[in-house]
Amino acid sequence: METTNYYNDDSKLIIPSLFYDSISNMPIERCQVCQKKIIETDAEYMIEKVFRRNPISGKMEVMFEFAICFSCALTFVNSYSAQSKENLQRYFAEHLEGRITHIFQKSITSEIDIYDHLSTCAITGKKVTELEEYQIIGRFRGGFLKLDEPPFLIGANSMDDVADLLSNETIDNMDDFTGKYLTGPPEFRDFFKSPRRRPVLI
Repeated sequence: METTNYYNDDSKLIIPSLFYDSISNMPIERCQVCQKKIIETDAEYMIEKVFRRNPISGKMEVMFEFAICFSCALTFVNSYSAQSKENLQRYFAEHLEGRITHIFQKSITSEIDIYDHLSTCAITGKKVTELEEYQIIGRFRGGFLKLDEPPFLIGANSMDDVADLLSNETIDNMDDFTGKYLTGPPEFRDFFKSPRRRPVLI
């Protein structure tokens, strides 16, 4: 891995390759929902990627990935039930509060720092090398990763806890979203089915 300095200023960093499209190995250019050109228009957006260990090779592979602009993300989040929103806010406040200061104290000036920053689960502190599956999410604007709210990683067990907090109404809306905008092979679709249904983090 190169140690090129990706530093731009105190609040943003050139998009790290970890968040690139895994097929083209280039930055994701469009919102998965509205197809807006997110880099060209300097839009604010999020990228979410899920990694799962291949049982044969033992290597982590991208299960799915997508970018979504803030406008589309807000529309999706607003479809959550009041119960789900309250449950999620309480869960992340309880489990992340003690780690927020530590996260913001980390100096991120290069892609190496990004890998170090995303080396543990934000909820449990478990090392990424010990996880069989995990999700990462970052906030971006145009061609840059925003650092005022740093990216984070959550392991599969914690995502199962998050899924248990969702109401049936929210789960139905999430199923509609993944069915319409996130497609793939059978094993990809199984990712979103019970009993191992995993929520998207937007």
